[in-house]
Amino acid sequence: MKNFSFIILFFSFSIYSQDIDSLKKLDTIYIPYHGKENEKKHNIQTRIIPTDFREKSFNFQLKNIFLSFFHVEFKGWEKKDTNIKSQRKIVNKAFLKRIRNKIIMPELINQYNNEEINCEILAQNKVFYILDFTEKKRKTILYEVVYMGYCPAIE
Repeated sequence: MKNFSFIILFFSFSIYSQDIDSLKKLDTIYIPYHGKENEKKHNIQTRIIPTDFREKSFNFQLKNIFLSFFHVEFKGWEKKDTNIKSQRKIVNKAFLKRIRNKIIMPELINQYNNEEINCEILAQNKVFYILDFTEKKRKTILYEVVYMGYCPAIE
């Protein structure tokens, strides 16, 4: 019985664990933000125009890597011309369960070096979302963000 429970436990970890190959295949990546001491969120202040844009920066200082994401009102000039704003919405627990395989935990990112994360996963054409667990009580806010990273191998 003990061996049987160990086998079930092993298979459950292998089913839900993420490795670098599975992350490369994802087209959308969700990153949780809990407001820990190595995670910072800032409102972007503009000096010329009062801040009415609700632009934010999310920074993650991990062991080997510094990750920086920005939520801006428009992700590019094309989207500004067509008035397509970046997503910002409140999500429920059913949505979080549905996307749990696409959520990258910071503990997973710490397992790899800077070049593997920045060049092989984050620098690719992917859509990034921040799951902000700190804004509303018992609600999670989803922000569509832009990754501001640096891949030394591309140069």
